[in-house]
Amino acid sequence: MSFFIGHVYASYPQYDLIIVRNDDIIDYLIALPYSHLINVPILPVNPKRLDKITKAQLYSYIQLGRNKVLIVGSANAVSLEVENELKDMGFKVTRIGGADRAETAEKLALHFYPNGSKVVVLASAWDYGSTLAAAKFAMEYKYPLLLTWENQLSPAALAGIKALHPNMVILVGLGLNETIEKTLEKVGYETYWIGRDIEPLPIETNTTTTSTPPSKGTGLSFIMGMLVAFLIMGPFIVYLSKKRSERKQELLELLNEKEIAVLRAIIENGGEIKQEELPEIVGYSRPTISRIIQSLEKKGMVIREKSGKTFIVKVIKKVKLD
Repeated sequence: MSFFIGHVYASYPQYDLIIVRNDDIIDYLIALPYSHLINVPILPVNPKRLDKITKAQLYSYIQLGRNKVLIVGSANAVSLEVENELKDMGFKVTRIGGADRAETAEKLALHFYPNGSKVVVLASAWDYGSTLAAAKFAMEYKYPLLLTWENQLSPAALAGIKALHPNMVILVGLGLNETIEKTLEKVGYETYWIGRDIEPLPIETNTTTTSTPPSKGTGLSFIMGMLVAFLIMGPFIVYLSKKRSERKQELLELLNEKEIAVLRAIIENGGEIKQEELPEIVGYSRPTISRIIQSLEKKGMVIREKSGKTFIVKVIKKVKLD
């Protein structure tokens, strides 16, 4: 199966089901972009053993010929007993997991994007609200998702970014330190930060930044993690909406008439378009279109990537044009 992602055609690893632990939301969030990418469901399960209801669901699923399963997380996340139970039921099982959540995210990203990605999404491994927002962004634009520690770039995130060879790293949410952005820029990556200036809600959360994974969660911690994530996500969306509105005029003032015309053409085409189609749509020559696109790239409005003999231009900073 092929999808037009990141402006090049790519074939992704295919599975019929993704399985994650049901006592910690983080692996579910990490898996969301890839579940959406290949259009398969995610099933949270008891990390120790499969209960009778889950087994019944899985037996029904495999009878329909859906037998390729991806387990997200190491044996500490989803036990070997669960893996063996799946195999005994007839499933073909692949496991992708690391020493911690950041390494698991890195391995997943490289598994689904072995040829790299021009844009990578980066969020905190400990701020579930920001990770939720980052997962939504990665799903919408079909980009890989990486996780890092809050105060410094984790080795797994840096390794993942280097292997994916992006032109831009998009940082998402409240739980990241400016040191991370500076580190990325120092080694040559362009960055864009969504939600940098939003103040978090006064909710106490576990913000430990060491590489040692937290102790195994309980049902209550899972529920609290969900509540915290959605409590943070609500204001996050509201504030982003307000800030986009406030900055709309500022963004428009940065663009000249020709740039606005080209940007409008791209937006009206669904947010991305072949560069070779723009001259006919807006009435400018090919050299003029090329200069305009380069200017919009420098202003952080679009990204452009090679696709065959042409370029695909995609809007990355949305603005409503009157």
